[in-house]
Amino acid sequence: MRFFTLLSLLVLLGFGKMAVAQENTGIDLKMKKYYHSLQLSVENGAMLGNEDEFGDQIVNSTYYNGIDLRYGWSKNNPMDTYNRVYRHPTLGLGWYASTFHTAEVGQPNALYFFMTMPFTFEKSKKWTTSYTGAFGLSYNFNPYDSINNPTNIFLGSYRNCYLHLGLNLDYHFNNKVMAFGSVGFTHFSNGSFKLPNLGINLIPVSLGVKYKFTDKVFEKPVEPLDPFIKHDQVNVMLAFGSKNYVVGDPNYLKMTLGVNYLRQIGYKYRVGLGLDFFYAAQSDLRNISDETNFSKSVSYAVVGSWEWVISRTVYVPIGLAYYLHRNEENGEKEPYYERVGLRFRIKEHFDTGVTIKAHGGVADMFEWTVAYTFHKDKNTYR
Repeated sequence: MRFFTLLSLLVLLGFGKMAVAQENTGIDLKMKKYYHSLQLSVENGAMLGNEDEFGDQIVNSTYYNGIDLRYGWSKNNPMDTYNRVYRHPTLGLGWYASTFHTAEVGQPNALYFFMTMPFTFEKSKKWTTSYTGAFGLSYNFNPYDSINNPTNIFLGSYRNCYLHLGLNLDYHFNNKVMAFGSVGFTHFSNGSFKLPNLGINLIPVSLGVKYKFTDKVFEKPVEPLDPFIKHDQVNVMLAFGSKNYVVGDPNYLKMTLGVNYLRQIGYKYRVGLGLDFFYAAQSDLRNISDETNFSKSVSYAVVGSWEWVISRTVYVPIGLAYYLHRNEENGEKEPYYERVGLRFRIKEHFDTGVTIKAHGGVADMFEWTVAYTFHKDKNTYR
């Protein structure tokens, strides 16, 4: 588990570093390359049950609240391509702390990478709206234990994934200070790294303040974006993960090889089709059929892919796939699966990141990925 914790932190720090290190062509070197901000919010809300008797006992006896601290940066280049596409977005790192006021769950914290995208350019408006997403590593849970903590059927691990999505309404007191309210969805899960893993789902409502270290107002550029030149990509992805099949049993290696053809149709989106191949170690221990060990260990699927391009270096892969061959004993309970995650480009053709693969919303595994992308992108990015 320590290895995966270290890997999570390296990926998280990598996202932050790559986001800050994006190109800044067209900017006077004497000007600040980035504007920075701080925001603090408090939240509480509902914890969603899962129709399990023990789980409902926790939900009914729990009072949940938390605090959230974010440090963000935004590029000081009004002509930057993705500044214009996403109306001057903010990227950054955050720290989250919450309590459920019950020893069975614990008092989880999280470190995460976030992005906030305004729906319109800020201009000089008093009221603005935005949407936000965050992904990171949470810790300080009190995990399931058959003797000491049998009631926590939600999570079997001390460290888990943290995911948050939200909608914000901001009121600007002036160009530096604003108050905001937010409603969203928060999810904790370990991707079936350690069972049980029903996950914890929250509907938080937040109130907070934000301070920008600049009084600059971000106006919509008059000059239109250059027309996008559509182009093809071929992505070859290798991923590995670790899966727990039975509470208390050891973990086993799972690997993924994916080949995807993608067509980038605009600055924001890529769509495509591909094939995934999976290998599950020691499947003969779980599958007692007459099939060969190779057939027991491998599965493959056709996958439809959609990628949301956040910037030149950060993107969100989303997939929906259907198995052509699967093994239920390897956790492949449904004939289809979903995938979503976060990846960043470390070189022109090399990518890395993490995705979560799930069957009908039930996590199968975290995929720690490295990839090579063949492409000839003729677009000029500012």
